[in-house]
Amino acid sequence: MTPEEMKRHLDVLELGARATPSEIKNAYLRLRKLYGGTSIVLDPIAEEFSDKKRSKILQEIEDAYAALLKAGREREAAPMPYAAAAPAAVGAAPKEAEPAGPPPADLVFSGPVLREVRERLGIDLLEISKLLKLRGELLRGMEEERYEILPEEIYLKVHLKNLAACLRLKPAKVVDDYIARYREWKSKR
Repeated sequence: MTPEEMKRHLDVLELGARATPSEIKNAYLRLRKLYGGTSIVLDPIAEEFSDKKRSKILQEIEDAYAALLKAGREREAAPMPYAAAAPAAVGAAPKEAEPAGPPPADLVFSGPVLREVRERLGIDLLEISKLLKLRGELLRGMEEERYEILPEEIYLKVHLKNLAACLRLKPAKVVDDYIARYREWKSKR
């Protein structure tokens, strides 16, 4: 799908270029409900919306949703190299991959390394915060290795696993590396 087609489909659903799959689905359902039947919003201007016009709008909504779903499935099916385009943004312009392929085996995942991976992917901390339903302060603390503000180890492991999945990294390796550094800090305390 060309960027122009993607933009047109997103415009039909009244969405921006960085819309997430859940935002696309919600917009689709909202617009389908709005134009599908008798709507309190459209009642005052019902004469301006003939059944034919309404049907055409509904068909555009269906087509846009189907095309965006297909594009999302194709993107998920494609292999995601280390530091490739951001997975959460539908229609976002891809960034250049900085190293291609998996991260080096000897790479130790620390907070700054996780931040670097996130930035290379072009993912904003706020996007991850919304996706994982975590406070931005906590995510920032993880990246800056401000261990004193982080939760207990058992909760931290869950957050790291989810963060690694967002960044398309191996969760077990990320958790092991980060927790080793966390335990070292804790033992010195």
